[in-house]
Amino acid sequence: MLKETRNNAIIFNFCFFALACSVSLDLLVKGYPEKIFYLVSYVAVTCIILNAYKNPKILVSDKPLMLLCISLIFFSASKLIWAELFKNTDFIDIRDNYHTVGKRFLLAAFVLFYFYQCRSMLNKNVLKVSIAALFIGLIMALWLGYLSRTELEPRVKWSTDAATTGAYLAVFISMISIILIRKCFQSSVLSLLMFLGTFLASMIMVLLTETRAAIFLTPVLYLAFFLAYYRDVNKKIQALFTVIIFTGAATVLYFSWDRISQIQTDIAEYHTNNHTSVGARLSIWKSGWYSSQFNLLGQSTDKRYQKVEEYIRQHERGNLEAMRNVAYHLHNDMLETLSLQGMFGLFSLLCFYLFGLYFSLNRKNAFENSGTLFVICPVIVFGFTDVVLIQSNTALVVATSLALSLPLLKRSY
Repeated sequence: MLKETRNNAIIFNFCFFALACSVSLDLLVKGYPEKIFYLVSYVAVTCIILNAYKNPKILVSDKPLMLLCISLIFFSASKLIWAELFKNTDFIDIRDNYHTVGKRFLLAAFVLFYFYQCRSMLNKNVLKVSIAALFIGLIMALWLGYLSRTELEPRVKWSTDAATTGAYLAVFISMISIILIRKCFQSSVLSLLMFLGTFLASMIMVLLTETRAAIFLTPVLYLAFFLAYYRDVNKKIQALFTVIIFTGAATVLYFSWDRISQIQTDIAEYHTNNHTSVGARLSIWKSGWYSSQFNLLGQSTDKRYQKVEEYIRQHERGNLEAMRNVAYHLHNDMLETLSLQGMFGLFSLLCFYLFGLYFSLNRKNAFENSGTLFVICPVIVFGFTDVVLIQSNTALVVATSLALSLPLLKRSY
């Protein structure tokens, strides 16, 4: 723990509010969220270096935290090394995205360490203002998303590159919102009302994106969070909120049923017509496994694309939908990482998953740290059917959400 001085507390609370603003703006504008994150990360790096010089033991004082930060550094290294080794490529966007992701996760290791060391310095008023910023940002994103829908593009993507990415970010932002609401207002009536408002907003947002993974997972996350953190409220209120969550999930499923039911149709028609969303994913996964090289540092994007294109043409009846999507990624984080960054990349990704879960669930500080579980879990689950960590914007929100979930309120409050 860093020494709780007035200057340290002011700097930390400023950084906390800044990151909250960064997350709240992420779906609305480009540029400013990244600049805010970099500013906070430079403060974190400076503070850690100065304090580690005075007291090196703080670097190893908390084993779960140390392992999580090391896993972030490994994950960052796998991306940066790969981007440098295979910088001569026709797929410049993929290379640049991974380079930026690596840089942001490297800085995230310092930000997480700094926020955890200062976690007892958070001022309640700063937390309230941060929650207000997140809540306002979420409502503004919902309203602007609704207004941006057109017949040609009914699926909302906000400031991101795709509707799926927009859905993932909406889930992460809503998760960190309810984590902070619970920390600030405990199980009060205001806490319950804000939890309900955030749930309704996030469900409408994922409905606007029509992203199936988010439609299925979001109510599960909210139900798990409610049962874990609101166990001390009246049983009737617990039952009421459980019913509301199930009703919200059923309503969203009803309005998105055409897209949901398409899953079964696509699977049934796969052997006769694989030019579908699900059919493309199955073709991509098989071609991705075929293209993977089990060496230490992986291969270039160009080489992988040649392999997957060859496989799809020869074994997947030239699946046009798969061919169109495989130029970007393989729709699975582990397969994507193995096929490009090799065994070191896969090892670093699995370390991030495992040590993230270990940090969240270790017995010593399980309740204090378990907020990070509701950030790590959607990263893992979404990563089974899509590539979450290729987007530099997503990496920014994930890193920021992890950091914001760590601090506690000052004991005097």
